[in-house]
Amino acid sequence: MAAGGNSLSGGVALFHSKQDGKHSYEVTNFISSGKGFFAREGDKVLMVNGEKLEDLSPEEFANILVEGSPLLTIHHQCRDRTKECLSEEIRAYKKESTVMDFSLTMVREEDLHPEGHEEQPHPEPDWEECIKDDNLFFVSMTETSLTLVIARGCDPESPCHNCGRTDCQFNEVVVMPERAEIVYSSIVSDGARIVNQVKERNNLFLKSLLRNKYVTPWKEQLSLGDTMSAKLTIYYYKMNTIDRASGSPVVLNFTGTNNFFCCTTKEGENKKMLQVVCHDKSDLKNICADDPEKWSLVFYMSSTLDNLRRFESALHRGWFIYIQSVNSDEVEMKESRQYSPTNFYFVIESQT
Repeated sequence: MAAGGNSLSGGVALFHSKQDGKHSYEVTNFISSGKGFFAREGDKVLMVNGEKLEDLSPEEFANILVEGSPLLTIHHQCRDRTKECLSEEIRAYKKESTVMDFSLTMVREEDLHPEGHEEQPHPEPDWEECIKDDNLFFVSMTETSLTLVIARGCDPESPCHNCGRTDCQFNEVVVMPERAEIVYSSIVSDGARIVNQVKERNNLFLKSLLRNKYVTPWKEQLSLGDTMSAKLTIYYYKMNTIDRASGSPVVLNFTGTNNFFCCTTKEGENKKMLQVVCHDKSDLKNICADDPEKWSLVFYMSSTLDNLRRFESALHRGWFIYIQSVNSDEVEMKESRQYSPTNFYFVIESQT
C-alpha cells in the first residue's frame, strides 16, 4: 500500500471527531501524484510516534506532524469482497494514453453541447471566507517521501479491538518531508498561501483532496473556460453481456498514479460531480456492478458523428463528463500543461 523513495505530492484528508473524551481521525480521501499511497477512505490513524491519537487534539496532532518525520500507525479495515457477481461484470483487457480537457461538473446529455445556451456571469467564490474555519488545519510538506516500516495483520484468533474483525491490517508509515509547516489553523490565521493554491484552476489534486468543500463553483450552465486538462490512461474492459448499446466500459486513470476518476453525488443536491480517488490497480482487474464503490469508476465511452468521445457514468446513468476534447495525438504536445503539485498536505477537518 505504501511506497518510498520518490518525492510525493498530493495529500491525505482526515475527519476528526470526539466522543467520550477520545479523539478519532478517519481518512476521508487520499490523493497522490505518484504511484505510492498509504491510506484510503475509511482507514483510521491510531497513533503518531507511538502516542495514541485518541489523546491528542487536532492542534496537537498538527504540531507533531511538523516537528520531524512522524511515524503513523494506520488501521486498514479489509473490505468485503463480492463473493459472486449477480449482475454485470467487466474485466480489463487493454489501455490507451490520451489527454482530456474536462469539467469537474457532470452534466445531463442535453447539456453536453453549449450551443443554444446563454452564458450567465458566475462570480468567483469567496475563498478567503471558505477557509475561515476554526475547525480546519492544513499541514504542508515539501519534498516528501514515505516508507512503510511494518505491515502486520490482525490476530486471526481474536477480533480487532478497533473494528471487531480478524482480517484487518495495521500499517506503520514514516512520512519524511524536507520541510513541514502549518499553513492554516485556528492558531495560524494567515491562509493566503492555501487560498492562492485553491484559486489555481489547474490545482485538481488539491481541489479533489478537499472533496466537495472547495471544488470549483457549481454552474447551471457551463463555460468552456472552466475546463481542465489532464494526461489520462483509458483502461478498456470487456463485458460479460452482449449488449453494447451503452458504449464500451472504461476506467479513467491519471497516468503514472493510482488516482482514478469516479462519479459521485454532490451532497444535499441531485447533482453529480467528478472526484479523484486512490485505488490499487491490481484490485480493478475485474469490476462488478454489484460493488458501487468500484462501479462509480466505470464510464461507458461512445463516439459522436464528429468523433468526440462521450463518457457516461455507469453508476449514475444519464450523467456525462463535460469534455472539450480528447486527443491521443496531443499527449506529448500538451504534456507541459499538466499541473504537478509540489506539496503533500495533511488536511484535518474537525467536527467539534
